[in-house]
Amino acid sequence: MTNEDIFFIEELIEWVEIHLEKRPNLDEVARISGYSKWHLQRKFKRITGIQLATYIRSRILTRAAVALRITRRSIIDISDELGFDSQQTFTRMFKQRFGTTPNRYRSMEHWDVKNLMPRFNFEASYGAGYYPEVKRLTLPDMQLVGFTRRLDFASEQELEYSSCMAMKDEIFNDFFKGLHVDCRRIYSIYSPHAGEGDELSSTLVMAVDPEHRKDILSNHQIDTFHLPSREFISINHKGSAKECLQFFGYLMSHVMPGLKDKVRGSMEMEIIQTKEWNPESKLRQIEVDYTYLISID
Repeated sequence: MTNEDIFFIEELIEWVEIHLEKRPNLDEVARISGYSKWHLQRKFKRITGIQLATYIRSRILTRAAVALRITRRSIIDISDELGFDSQQTFTRMFKQRFGTTPNRYRSMEHWDVKNLMPRFNFEASYGAGYYPEVKRLTLPDMQLVGFTRRLDFASEQELEYSSCMAMKDEIFNDFFKGLHVDCRRIYSIYSPHAGEGDELSSTLVMAVDPEHRKDILSNHQIDTFHLPSREFISINHKGSAKECLQFFGYLMSHVMPGLKDKVRGSMEMEIIQTKEWNPESKLRQIEVDYTYLISID
């Protein structure tokens, strides 16, 4: 695989993700790629290992599935927003992917995330012996505003990494696209709780600083959160949003398994500070100061 192949796929994925809610078809994707439909599908499968049509369909349905669980939008509104020609078509395709209807998926006691499809990303490549700088710091008392969701899962063993990444990214995307472009700092806070037996529950908060309350344009119920002063392990990375996504993947697979055993943190927080952006910005065009924190308990 050449650097040209990587750049081509990254640009194609960017276009698909930006236009996901218009439900792009293969003819449209082939036209913007400059390849014939046949050649494009072969190239995409060779490089990513995924059929292009399967990827697009799975990403659309993943966005729908997360919207069903974290928003109060009606099923028909979600179907319309994602370009389905009818609710019947949406229900049929959703059931093929997740094995149940949208209505039952929304109301199930435990969220089954195993068939969520994450955005495709190439793995970050760092030199041999690379290890990010890890700092210890104390955050002061903080007031934030945003929305909270309780996430309930049947068993921690059923939470595949790729499905969790898809869930996390879609929740972030849903919050991010509902912000005014003047809002440049976002907080994502994740706190797991012990459930009954093998059950796993957690609370997820998406928030901004109080002065940006007016910049939350979505129809989520907005609450105020108080975070008491606390000590954290902190890891920072600066670069494009694309690079920071890859860095997070590296953290979760190579750094955090060992670090979590040492600190046993009960709260994880991400602070995403961006420069100028707009809804049409590609990930490589958005500069980000990214900080991952895990509490020291």
